[in-house]
Amino acid sequence: MPEQKPTDAGFWRDEVKRSRSVAEVVWPDWQTNLDYYAGRSPDAVAAVANKTEWVNVNVDFYQVEAKLPQLFFETPDLQLTASGAFKPVSVPGQPPAEAPPVAAILQAHRSLLNELLGPDHADVLTTIQKALKDCLCPSGFGATKIGYEPTVQSIEPPEQLGNVLNLQQPFQMPIAEKWYWERIAPKKYRIPADFHDTDYDKAPWLGMDFRIPLAEARRQFNLPEDFNGNSKRDEKVLTDHSDGKDTSDLEAVEGTEIWYYAALYDQDVIHPQVMRRHVLVDGVDGFVEKNNESPYQTFVQGRLSRDSMIGNPIHVLTLRDVPDSAYVPSDSQMTRPLVRELCKFRTQMVQEREATRPRYGFDVDKLTPADAEKLANGTLGEFIALEGGALAGGAQSIIAQLVTGSPNRQSYIANDYITRDIEKTHAIDATAAGVDDGGTEESATKTAEISRSRNVRLDGERRRVLAWYLKGVAKFSALVCRFMTPSLAVPYLGEQGARVWASWDKQTTDGRLVFKARPDSQIRLDAAQERRDALQLYQMVANDPNVVRVKLLHSLFEKYGLDPTELVVEQLPEQPPEPNISFRFSGEDLYNPMAREILAQGGIQLSQEAIDEAAGQLYKQVALGLRDASGKTVPAQKRLAEHGGPAEQIRPLSKMQGDETGQRPGPTMEAA
Repeated sequence: MPEQKPTDAGFWRDEVKRSRSVAEVVWPDWQTNLDYYAGRSPDAVAAVANKTEWVNVNVDFYQVEAKLPQLFFETPDLQLTASGAFKPVSVPGQPPAEAPPVAAILQAHRSLLNELLGPDHADVLTTIQKALKDCLCPSGFGATKIGYEPTVQSIEPPEQLGNVLNLQQPFQMPIAEKWYWERIAPKKYRIPADFHDTDYDKAPWLGMDFRIPLAEARRQFNLPEDFNGNSKRDEKVLTDHSDGKDTSDLEAVEGTEIWYYAALYDQDVIHPQVMRRHVLVDGVDGFVEKNNESPYQTFVQGRLSRDSMIGNPIHVLTLRDVPDSAYVPSDSQMTRPLVRELCKFRTQMVQEREATRPRYGFDVDKLTPADAEKLANGTLGEFIALEGGALAGGAQSIIAQLVTGSPNRQSYIANDYITRDIEKTHAIDATAAGVDDGGTEESATKTAEISRSRNVRLDGERRRVLAWYLKGVAKFSALVCRFMTPSLAVPYLGEQGARVWASWDKQTTDGRLVFKARPDSQIRLDAAQERRDALQLYQMVANDPNVVRVKLLHSLFEKYGLDPTELVVEQLPEQPPEPNISFRFSGEDLYNPMAREILAQGGIQLSQEAIDEAAGQLYKQVALGLRDASGKTVPAQKRLAEHGGPAEQIRPLSKMQGDETGQRPGPTMEAA
């Protein structure tokens, strides 16, 4: 058999087949993890079938649901920075335009991304939470795909317009757009069989199995005219135990989509980041894609344009790495033996309690058959009929308690050991889960230390999730730059914002966007703490001339649940300048009627009694020669300085030493 080449569909079918054979080994573990999460563990199902006991402790459910929102609670606030210059769009025949304002471009692009990533479009928060649940429960990785998919319609150009524009053939017009960031089911994710790493953007290729309706497949792919749907049921998902009833009569097509680095398979391609795509459909021999070049990349002067996506559109999250392996065990997989042991232990506890129930023996010869049956079945009535004279020997001669065992507290300590092992594996204990474990009270210091230690692990995983998210945002941003048009941007940015955004040449610009997120904005913070932090920040920087106080006020009122548009004035009304006139009066000036009038104009009134009393004092001071006839103070004559008294006596040095040391000067008793 001749060797397959990457240009042959058979080569890629073999690659996918080998990838699936490696993944199939861990599929049963993924199914078991999901079954335990959903309360349908294999042991519980077997116990029901055999009519025996099995306690399914819901550890997987409450640990996953407690940890997931602590890793990513809400979509973080994006922060965009730029380096380099942003070139304006050049129009042929017109002089070069001025470079657009970088700050305005960043704000417009940030607003556009927030809208398209929001719930009305990509709904990225839901996708990330699904990917995290895949990481925590079934598979250990969360596979997603980022893309843009327009819906186009073939339009026949009008005859006159076609002649003017030289359009003799029908042209494709987009009538709808889909910006998506969607989850890939773990069993549909394809990794090269010989790839042993978790930095999946470095994998030679990544793929995903799909199942779509036949009508949609015909619009997307080149399918033979006589090709019919070949799938009634999706076999590449973890089962929900519907017993094969999850079928549909809608004709569907199954296949595999592959994204690969072209330079690794085509010696004519030099650029290492160029991506290509192949699509295989079950039942069709060759490729079915209409164009194998990536629609998300373009070359400009031998380099990828700035609006080209860098990396694989299949974007995969992991919370940790396993050396030399592309498959990471999930949190549930790591605790599976412990959880099963805990379930078994709880089952034994139930059986032990049943075995230690009080049991009684009775003499059947002293009871009627009907009453003996009542005792045996535990359905005692108010009266039990006995044979005549049966109670002569006392009730104990008829019914006696048998010897029973009692549970030992030491046997229950194992339950605590197992629980702590599980908590250490997940880094989520009862306190972090928000419940009271009923244990002994601990000091505030110890509780704080435990919280800090736990947060080290959680913070590391949060940072990893956030880094993965920001890398995905960069890929998503490239698609927005590439396919968003100014007219489509108007509903999101307004006409002015759309003009600013459209003035930016996104293909040849020298500027580079750097995506960051506000610290801790992806996790849930205490509302009261957020308000205190916002108020403290406002108090610290509101008076700084380099700070836009209005923005701070908007953020502050939003934290308090108030509408800032109703409470914040964007610009203060102009105030007429106040006259800058100042006066200075001494006590002597207050005898002047003009000075008192000026004070009265300023709102300072002097009572008539105070004026009369001051006049009387002035008359006395003039009579004593302290003031002259005009009321001015007469300078006092110089007098001899009074004696200051004797100088302070200085304490002898020997006594000062005793004051300092507390010992008397001279020889000690021992020396004497």
